[in-house]
Amino acid sequence: FAWRSLHGRLRAMILAAGWLALAAVPEAFVVLWAIGAGLSVHWVPLVWAAASLAKMAIAMPAGIVSDRLGRIPVLLGGWSLRVFVLLLLAALPAPPAWQMWLLFIAYAATLAVTEPAERSVIGDHASAHERGTADGLYHLASGLLVRPGAVLFGAIWERFGSSTAFTTAAIVTALGAVWMSWLARKPSAQAG
Repeated sequence: FAWRSLHGRLRAMILAAGWLALAAVPEAFVVLWAIGAGLSVHWVPLVWAAASLAKMAIAMPAGIVSDRLGRIPVLLGGWSLRVFVLLLLAALPAPPAWQMWLLFIAYAATLAVTEPAERSVIGDHASAHERGTADGLYHLASGLLVRPGAVLFGAIWERFGSSTAFTTAAIVTALGAVWMSWLARKPSAQAG
């Protein structure tokens, strides 16, 4: 654990990634939304399997695009789509079944696009001697904040309803995306 050994911008990027983890909505809540919107419980395993297949199919092409075009365009596209999907989940209380499937799969796809690119952008900004520490601290921050984020999301859902919870997640995601994009706008002078 060598937090102080990392340069300032890299530490800020790890904090921004933690903020984005705090805003991540566990897919189980999207399942609860779909069931509440009328999706029969017996469809849940199939919807989840379809979402997992979409993640698998999208992750590698997204990584290739990230390597060729850069991390920021991929991240901005993925985060923008995630915010859009979260706002749709907030706005559509009972869409037709095909839209529920589409939204669940789309949300999973945004995770497949952004999570690997976030890890890569952290590595891009770390010097050779910082990469292991930066990667470990990125996973620590993300792992520590995803659980409280889920609890907070559930508490907002319980108190104010799913629309407020999804809208809040969309706003927090948008703020984290702006923060991370600003920090990652160009490779740091310390990276090498």
